[in-house]
Amino acid sequence: MREKTGGIRVNLAGMNVPTEILEFLPESEKPKATPEAISAAYAKISRSDKGVDELVKESIENIANARKSNEAIIYGMGHHSVADHVMFNLNIAGVSRLLAESIEKRRLAGYTEKSQRYVKLDGDYVKPEEFSKKDMKKFEDLVALQNDFYFNTYPKLLDLLKKKNAAEISKLEGKHLEKFLQDIEGKAKEDARYSLSLATSTQLGCSYTGQTAELAIRELKYGKLAEEREFAKLLYSAIVKKAPSIIQLTDPSLFAAHSPGKKLQDDSFKYTRLNLEKLVEKTFRKNRDRLSSFEFNQNRLDKKIIYEGDVTLLNSGNMDANIIAALLHSNSKENIEHCYVLANHLIENNKAEDFIKQSMKYIGEFDKVPREFETGGLIYEIVLSATSFAQLKRQRMGTLLMQDYNPELSYTIPPNIAEIKADKKLKKICDKSSELYYEFKKKYGKAAEYCLTNAHQRRVIFATNMRELYHISRMREDEHAQWDIREKAKSMSRLAKQVAPATSILLGGKHEFGKIIGEVYRK
Repeated sequence: MREKTGGIRVNLAGMNVPTEILEFLPESEKPKATPEAISAAYAKISRSDKGVDELVKESIENIANARKSNEAIIYGMGHHSVADHVMFNLNIAGVSRLLAESIEKRRLAGYTEKSQRYVKLDGDYVKPEEFSKKDMKKFEDLVALQNDFYFNTYPKLLDLLKKKNAAEISKLEGKHLEKFLQDIEGKAKEDARYSLSLATSTQLGCSYTGQTAELAIRELKYGKLAEEREFAKLLYSAIVKKAPSIIQLTDPSLFAAHSPGKKLQDDSFKYTRLNLEKLVEKTFRKNRDRLSSFEFNQNRLDKKIIYEGDVTLLNSGNMDANIIAALLHSNSKENIEHCYVLANHLIENNKAEDFIKQSMKYIGEFDKVPREFETGGLIYEIVLSATSFAQLKRQRMGTLLMQDYNPELSYTIPPNIAEIKADKKLKKICDKSSELYYEFKKKYGKAAEYCLTNAHQRRVIFATNMRELYHISRMREDEHAQWDIREKAKSMSRLAKQVAPATSILLGGKHEFGKIIGEVYRK
């Protein structure tokens, strides 16, 4: 009988290997220690008769040719997704929570960050280089006040939770008792942290695909924070020697060396956000009188926006209106009602196309349009604390568009903080933080946000679909989820049920899934 040669084959072509191990390679083999060989080989699959194993072997044996192939396919033909076969694992430490938000902004990546919920902190924080010596002293005094509240409040919260759970604790022993006490300690830490500054130090493991790493460098080298710009330089330095063919769009000289006759256009990263901020401010200024008209607002908002507490659902099928409203919102501090009313006004008066044209005038051939263009489906505006945002930002399959932190919004005070009668003290700390923020905002722009706490709030747009909402609901409405994000997730589900009662019937936390199934299928 003839031997069967067909059928499925799966060969492991590569995997993440720590660079310390790669350093032990002989000098002759070190040039091969690059992920570029995999991306170059896979890029050829669609146009070659050769087997994938052979293509990988050829790329490994001739890295110079592999790099040329990457350059031709990624930058010549514009097939940037090939770079996503490359993965960079990055150990990142000594960064602020504010910078961590920028690092973790990208969707196609993996992040695991030091949790303020599970790890008791020691008071370390980043000192922003933007601040003058005199202002740094004010900032240090503020952080000392914020940290003191954390250290003094944590043991009181722990005692409270032990008393509230005394009956359960008395029933447990061994590993079950140990696990229960760890959970209680976590809840005490997660409530105490609401006083901590956004400058608080953290560390994370970050895994970027090739395309994501290139995008992070291009965006953050023009960041508003000095810390963002420094991170972009360090990220570039860590990658460029290992995989120069993957990140050519990060550096004009590197691009010119490999693309003769072409000049790297960085105008989109330099100017698009600044241009949008100015355009949005001008558009609101010219139409402010219309926004104050009750009749004008009612005609445009009827049944199109529904509310529950700090969560608002935009219930509209007009894609142009959704995208323009998102552009207006994320580049201002206006609420969603004003943005949506103005978006419809622009459409009705044939000004929408001109607005979109102006918003994209710096976009080049290698650039993506702003993420606001992803908006569709379920579009929420959520007012939430920095603590709650730290949970929401992990839902990367949605589109998350953030306004800056805004002290004009109220603070989030954990119920347990109020129960130990420390809520007034936390509010005073938040007030002091806001005062220094306003003082520094005039001098340092966005860097003033380092003064704010985890209790401070911002507005965001979160656009998602029903499938992703089910994932969010299962995870964030679960009884083990952090209480702040759990409240927001419940509101999101309840609002979704108002506009999609049939497809939302199984929304709910995983701890109550059996109950939900029972109730739904008993009917």
